[in-house]
Amino acid sequence: MKRQLPLILVAVTAVFIMAMKFFNFGPFGAAAITEADIWIQVTYEFAFLLGAINFTLLHYGNVSRQKPRWIYSAIALVAMVLTCIITLVDGVNGEIAVFLYENIANRIDSAIYALLGFYVCSAAYRSFKLKNLEAGILLVSAVLLMLAQAPIGDAIFPGISKLGEWILNVPNSAGMRGIRLGAGIGAYAASIRVILGLERSWTGSGS
Repeated sequence: MKRQLPLILVAVTAVFIMAMKFFNFGPFGAAAITEADIWIQVTYEFAFLLGAINFTLLHYGNVSRQKPRWIYSAIALVAMVLTCIITLVDGVNGEIAVFLYENIANRIDSAIYALLGFYVCSAAYRSFKLKNLEAGILLVSAVLLMLAQAPIGDAIFPGISKLGEWILNVPNSAGMRGIRLGAGIGAYAASIRVILGLERSWTGSGS
C-alpha cells in the first residue's frame, strides 16, 4: 500500500484536473480549479523547502568530510544563510537585498552566460565542419543569417536581409514547431504512463 498510495493520488489528481479543464462544470468547476491552484502553490513552497534542506545536507556533508573542493560548499552554505537572514530582516525589496541581487547575483549570472558563450562557439565550430549534407546546410544557413543580421550584409549582398528574415520565419519556424509538437507528444505519452502507473521511477521504486 505504501507504494500504491502515491500512484493512486497522482492518477486521481491528474484525472480530476483534466476533467475540470476540459469540461464545463459551472461554478463547481471554477471553485475546484481555484482550490487546486492554491494547493499547487502550497506544493511548490514545500518543494522549495525540500530543495533547501537537500542543498544544506549535501554541502554540509561535503564540508564535514572535507571532500575535494569543500571550500566551495562552505561558501554556498554561508551565502544561502546570509541571504535568507538579510531577506527576512530587510525584506524582499529592502535596500540590502536589492543590492545583493543586482550587484552580486546578476553579475554572477552574467559571468556564467559569458562562459557559456565560449562553449557555444566551440560547439558551433564542431557542428559546422562539412562532414555530411546536413552539416553543409547548417553551415550555409548560419553564414547567411550572420550576414543578414550584420549591417554590412546588405552592402555585400543586396537583399540578404530579406533572405535571412525568410529563413527565420519559414524554415526555422517550421522546425521549431515540429520540435515543440514532438516534445508535446512525448510529454503527453510520459504523462499517460505516469497516470496509468506504468512509469514508477519517480517513486524511487524503479520502473
